[in-house]
Amino acid sequence: MIEILRVIGAFGIHGALRVFPFSKKLNCYRKIYDKNKAEFTFRVVKFCGNGRVIICIDDITDRNMAESLIGEVFYIKKSDLAKIEKNEIYLCDLIGREVHVLNSDIKCKITNAENFGAGDLIEISHDNVAFLVPFTERNFPNVGDQIYITSEAFNGFKN
Repeated sequence: MIEILRVIGAFGIHGALRVFPFSKKLNCYRKIYDKNKAEFTFRVVKFCGNGRVIICIDDITDRNMAESLIGEVFYIKKSDLAKIEKNEIYLCDLIGREVHVLNSDIKCKITNAENFGAGDLIEISHDNVAFLVPFTERNFPNVGDQIYITSEAFNGFKN
């Protein structure tokens, strides 16, 4: 299961939810799942500023029900992921992959991927030291069968 959205508030009196999505393609999904793997059908009502979205989940019919979900996380099945474009990758597919440092023989491993709202961060482990690197094209110029990180990013964030 892959985290797709987090409930950040209620919207209106009919049970709509303000959510922070972890996908720009939220319209591609119809079913989401809670931490207990219960299935819910939802629809996008409105895209707001700051990346926030208003959704309605079937069976959530009033504000009190919506407010009880604040802080809840919803997931999708990996098999439901939207098709990706060329030169795109899902962060969940990076975890556990080997990373090569450009112009060196150094290899490390991606141990986690996070997004705290300001952009994607990749946790890299090398010599029992873990550090976070912003997942940008500048830091990771090649992400495909082989993943490369620039030596500047590797050295700068490791130290």
